[in-house]
Amino acid sequence: MKKLIFALGIFIFAACSKTDKGSSAPVVVAEDPVKFTTNLDTGTFNTADTVPINISVSSKMPTAGFVYSITATWTDSSKQIFKLDTNLSQSSLSINILGLKKSGNYSIAISVNSKSTSTNNSSKTIAVVNNPLGRFMGYKVASNTRQLGFDYWYHNNVVMSDIFVNVFQKPLGTRTKYGTFFTGIVNGDFNNDGWIDVFNAGTSYNGPQANFTFLIWNPTSKKFEEKNLFNDKSFTSFGGNKHTIKPFYLNDDNYVDLIIFDNGDEGIANSPNEPIRYVLSDGKGGYDLKEVSTYENDPTDPNKKEKGELGDLDGDGILDLVLPDNMNLYIYWGIKDFPFISQTNRARFAGDFVNFGNLTNNGFGEKVPYVAGNAYTTFIQDVNNDGKNDIIIGKGEEHNHNLFPMQSLVLINQGSGKFNSQGIIKLPFYYDNDNINVTIQDVVVDDINNDGLKDIIAVNDQMYKNPNSWAPWNIFVYVQQKDGSFIIDKTFFEFTINNKRLGGWKPRLIYTDFNNDGLKDISYLDDADNGEVKQKSVFIRTGNKFVETDFYQFDPYATSIKPLIK
Repeated sequence: MKKLIFALGIFIFAACSKTDKGSSAPVVVAEDPVKFTTNLDTGTFNTADTVPINISVSSKMPTAGFVYSITATWTDSSKQIFKLDTNLSQSSLSINILGLKKSGNYSIAISVNSKSTSTNNSSKTIAVVNNPLGRFMGYKVASNTRQLGFDYWYHNNVVMSDIFVNVFQKPLGTRTKYGTFFTGIVNGDFNNDGWIDVFNAGTSYNGPQANFTFLIWNPTSKKFEEKNLFNDKSFTSFGGNKHTIKPFYLNDDNYVDLIIFDNGDEGIANSPNEPIRYVLSDGKGGYDLKEVSTYENDPTDPNKKEKGELGDLDGDGILDLVLPDNMNLYIYWGIKDFPFISQTNRARFAGDFVNFGNLTNNGFGEKVPYVAGNAYTTFIQDVNNDGKNDIIIGKGEEHNHNLFPMQSLVLINQGSGKFNSQGIIKLPFYYDNDNINVTIQDVVVDDINNDGLKDIIAVNDQMYKNPNSWAPWNIFVYVQQKDGSFIIDKTFFEFTINNKRLGGWKPRLIYTDFNNDGLKDISYLDDADNGEVKQKSVFIRTGNKFVETDFYQFDPYATSIKPLIK
């Protein structure tokens, strides 16, 4: 039997009476047949998780009052009975029936009975349907997205953009499905209509494999529709491997902008070292693709761009750029207007300190070793909770690298954006040997064990060396200790669907509350369109664990289009 708490709003109409003097026999008055109406009488009622019921009795009130009985029957045949027995003359009743959150069909039986005459009663049964998809108009944008910024668009909303690219983006050429990479996609409200959209920068490997597109939500057709919001309509693709795209508000027009990191077409030998690109709103519903050069013409650095990040490092309220390229890590200090970074004022950290140490400068005249080298991903977060943004560097881990052991790092901000040897925290190696290449691909920073210290939830990719093939990716936690160091905990996440890992790797984590229990859960973006999206999962926070379960149970719209996934 399901237990519910009913919120009662009872409207009482008290009968007045007086005592008669004398001994005359009472007059028997025939009762009016009980008649009542409800607010649900117009037909099947569509509800969310609460049904408001208003009962109004139109017949004359019997002397002893009424008994109201309400029985709600769930889809699994369990019932909840509410009964109000009163000797007051009560001609109306308003209640809220809770507990109908699960989608499906319900029935609510209502009866009103005279307490004076048991045969004088009336009843009716009302069909109730909880149909979230029928009420669905789209994925609504949060009202404070500008303040939430990057984290909301990149990590903290429930829209699984890889699913919608698979279903709604037209395949390139003669392909029968999208069938390529998902790494260059991101969410945003690109037409500023209050509904979440999707942008795909497109992919290239030995030439274009998918063109760019804006998938704009249409609340009338309830579909994502391909649009070209670029003001310049002369191109359909650009760049090479647009492996990372991140959303920020770069100007003052309240449209989300994007920064794209591109390491060139990996299917073409000696492909160009691509510039940083912005997808920049014009404030009028259009976008411009803008290129910004960084170190492309520097003869001392032939490496290509990896996963960069924007964030305010020096405390001036302007976003700065952190840019790794394997053997170097750069910080370009932000400026207010386009190109949004100073192209001449930068900090540089070299991995090969023996040969290039003379070129390094942290921006404060200090030469800092052991920062770069195998540096492929970067993230800007306040890790030690001191109000200053720090840098997390994901490295290709190697115990026996010819320069020095390569392991991921946290660089603690010493103030004003200064990063030096005093603030280097080495994150533990994932393995104790070099048989498998491991690199962090994305992180979420939060206190997940409630000790007041921020921890790092990470997803890694893994590659066997002999033979060269994907090893199982994993989601795990670096748990912060009181001294600021970290230990690895691989037990927080319990796998079921991905006991045998699906897909080569996961480029992004999604960190939001999927089951509406007030706790944030973890899911992921798939790396490529190889069938994994049909088995999309989410790790639900359960006690001190994240337990894997099917994603689609939490998204009726995604479930409705699941048969369209190719």
